[in-house]
Amino acid sequence: MELMKSIFLLIPKLLGICASFLMDLHFLHHLARSYHFSGAVHCSVASNNVVLKYDLPGPAWSCSRDINSPYHIYAGLQNGMLLVFDVRQTAQPMNSIEGLSRQPVHTVHSIGLDNGAKRVLTASSLGPCTWENVAGSGRPTLLPEMENQGVCISLACGSSCNDIVASFRPKVELPSDSIASQTSLSPSPTLSNSGKLGSHVLMKRVDGSSFRRHEIGYGNVSELRMSKSAIICRDGKNPLFAYGDESTYGVCIWDLPSFQVHTRLKPHQHPILDLKYQRNSTGPGFLGCISEDRLQLFTCY
Repeated sequence: MELMKSIFLLIPKLLGICASFLMDLHFLHHLARSYHFSGAVHCSVASNNVVLKYDLPGPAWSCSRDINSPYHIYAGLQNGMLLVFDVRQTAQPMNSIEGLSRQPVHTVHSIGLDNGAKRVLTASSLGPCTWENVAGSGRPTLLPEMENQGVCISLACGSSCNDIVASFRPKVELPSDSIASQTSLSPSPTLSNSGKLGSHVLMKRVDGSSFRRHEIGYGNVSELRMSKSAIICRDGKNPLFAYGDESTYGVCIWDLPSFQVHTRLKPHQHPILDLKYQRNSTGPGFLGCISEDRLQLFTCY
């Protein structure tokens, strides 16, 4: 409860610092790190003060902690680059790596492999990619069988890292500047209450290090927004997949790998903008979702 109180006290300060849009927010021990269009900010949850601030070479879209290191964090940029930070080095990022395209990196996940190596999964509109050497200059690799799925708008990764789900919407061909429209930086215009039929592709890890397509489910997705999704891991049971349904403005939870509807949570009056799941080592996990005027927090057993 004290942590939640500290978070609510910290949010106004973050919003005051971030003159532009706040794009992503994660927690690393007692540090909250936020990434926005002009830079990265690290704040202490304990003292409610800014302890570190970076100027980035481009607008940031996403961030993640390194699950294998208490000091390393990652940021995905609008220009397709991935930045690697060491919070002990305050001057600049530890590494900057070019992506496969110039499309914004809207999702970043850090995963561990069976052999102890670490890897980063990211997603842009091009699709989900894996980065094998974030300490060097090697470029990422698009995951197999993801080339012609459509526009990737979300990537969920389970805490066990054995299951990932990439969400896609159909490509929309426009007369000009079609790519810019796929990843619009301006607020989304009012959409119909039905969205567009999209696909959710489940990939499972094989041979300890690579992923292969397993099953596909279908649901209503946003026509413009880069949505968020989550995988809920359960002890002794199959995982669940949570996603904001564009037709109901609520969170729909599917069983994996069947993509059968498990439950539908109470809908909002506006579309779901963000969705995150946190699994605790002791006790239940928590699923949070937010829309324009509502924040919901659910306990997951």
